Amino acid sequence: MLTKLEKSQPFILIAAMFVGLLMGVILPSISQISNPVVYYTLIGLMVGIALGTPFQKVADSFKNIRFFALAWGMNFIVIPFIGFVLALIFLNSTPLIFVGFILYVVNPCTDWFLVFTAMAKGDVPLGLALLPTNLIIQIIMIPVFLWAFAGTIVPFQISALVETVLVFIIIPFALAIISNRIVMRTKGAEWKEKRMAQVPMIIQTVTLSIVVFFMFAGQTETIINNAGPLAIVLVPVIIFFVLSYVIIQVVSRKLRLKYGECALLTCTSIARNSPIALAIAFGLFPNEPLIQVAIIIGVLIELPVLVYVVRRLNHGRLEYCKMVGEQADHSRKMF
Repeated sequence: MLTKLEKSQPFILIAAMFVGLLMGVILPSISQISNPVVYYTLIGLMVGIALGTPFQKVADSFKNIRFFALAWGMNFIVIPFIGFVLALIFLNSTPLIFVGFILYVVNPCTDWFLVFTAMAKGDVPLGLALLPTNLIIQIIMIPVFLWAFAGTIVPFQISALVETVLVFIIIPFALAIISNRIVMRTKGAEWKEKRMAQVPMIIQTVTLSIVVFFMFAGQTETIINNAGPLAIVLVPVIIFFVLSYVIIQVVSRKLRLKYGECALLTCTSIARNSPIALAIAFGLFPNEPLIQVAIIIGVLIELPVLVYVVRRLNHGRLEYCKMVGEQADHSRKMF
């Protein structure tokens, strides 16, 4: 089930966006401190993500190689291709928004999708095993996707990419791993699970809200002047969600996946890793706010889409199980 904080997150982010825009109008000088605040807060955001990543589950990813090969193929081949085609069709005339959209769609979620998988009665243990490899593969693939899909549109330096990965990924994850080990040794696994289960989500919500506030407050004039082009990104984002859902349902039925696998594949293919996208965008393109705002627009509509997807999955669960010859659990999952 979604916690109150998880249910509130999209509204908190929307409020942060509008309050940030208002503050940018009232106090334009806030732009002088916005970049440093965003820089260090993004590091904290990445620490929050790393704290919730079960790296000890990596070995489990190879126990169901058929499913994981399918999930990796969807997340790192099919989904990026869909995103690139949509960007070419709708965003080719707005290169900065094009790059922001690409960064948003090519990074699969590494935590959020598990909440929705559970709500849809999907295979959460399988998702836990998928999570760390999703993260590792996307870190490896980010330079490839940037070079292939966006490098000729908005050029970037390889040295800047190396620095960005070091500052926003390697250092935060090293800090999180060290923190987890210290807690495990001093307090034990049971204490950590009970007392710190919500800590990563709290850190992520607080830091992401601060990032959104200062991004919009520091770039109010640029955002207002480009409101029309930014609104266009809603079209490919919505089409992306629809296409992803339809393709996963067709593939799941053709391959006769179990319902739990189908629900997991649906959630991991639709949910995106916006914090990593924001960190990479800010590290590589700190003076291009349109790239960062394009990512945030995707974030704001992702949660309602995932809630709707969960409802559709739950509604069609018995029919799906009957179709693949699987015994269904008739209990209802409420949220």
